[in-house]
Amino acid sequence: MAEPRLYDIKDAARYLEVAPSTLRYWESQGLVRARRNRGNDYRQYSLHDLIEASEIAFYRKLGVPVRELEGYRALSARGLDEALARTEDDVERRIAQLEATRARLSRQRALNAEAARLARQGMRPDAPGIARLDAIDYDEAGPWRLLVEEPWRYGVLVDAAHPNEIREAVADASPSEAGAATGTCGGAACALWRRSPGHTARTCLECLLKVAPALSESNARELFDKARGQGVEPVLIVGSYLLTATDDAGRWDFHRAWVVGESAA
Repeated sequence: MAEPRLYDIKDAARYLEVAPSTLRYWESQGLVRARRNRGNDYRQYSLHDLIEASEIAFYRKLGVPVRELEGYRALSARGLDEALARTEDDVERRIAQLEATRARLSRQRALNAEAARLARQGMRPDAPGIARLDAIDYDEAGPWRLLVEEPWRYGVLVDAAHPNEIREAVADASPSEAGAATGTCGGAACALWRRSPGHTARTCLECLLKVAPALSESNARELFDKARGQGVEPVLIVGSYLLTATDDAGRWDFHRAWVVGESAA
């Protein structure tokens, strides 16, 4: 009968996709076995040793702590299946969390691309892409939960008569979200702004609004002046959040925004 092939620790670690030090640690905890080469006392692993070690590697990838792995090895087939079923539930939860993270990542990259587009194109005629801005009741928890989960719903409004004042808002809230954000105010009375049929590409200009995170400054005045130069008498700017980033002039919240005005023609 042919002698079984034995693998040194480097080969074993490579096949298992772990570090040699990890194999040594697992051995010290009694989780894997290694033979010794009679000539040099180096560790050697049979194919069966690798199969057992692969189970340990699998459990570790599932997040089972090393201190609990000895208990896994002592389980019956039924007990092991029950333990794996519980772990499977946890894996499903983690997958759902990762899917949500991936969706948020994809959306944020799209918002970043939107900011880059607006910076390239400058100001251009376009109807507002948001339908409503609602005031925020800062004493309510609702807006914080909503805007932390969906920061692109953070809106701002700047009145042309007071270009240094930036009002915060919730963009395109559902009735229930508007109630949570505006507290006892709620409903139409709390709408800071609503898009109307008259808000078209003839009276509105899409642009990139930059607001300091502390709301201390913005480029609103510059945008109002550009709008006048394009034949639109500005009334206000409405916008929704894209991202916060730094440019040569400082750190800003970047918003996809629209100068809403009246045609000078």
